[in-house]
Amino acid sequence: MPSEKEIIIIQKATVYDLLKILKKDADKQYTVAELENLIDVYITGLEQ
Repeated sequence: MPSEKEIIIIQKATVYDLLKILKKDADKQYTVAELENLIDVYITGLEQ
């Protein structure tokens, strides 16, 4: 089981990954549904 410090590092890495994905198309404005889908795809990819 990861320690609390490791969990925080993993959470920060996840947020960083999502920021990089969003910055690829910096001029695009996302709807809530698009953001939810993006996060779902990201999480699903990690689970595989």
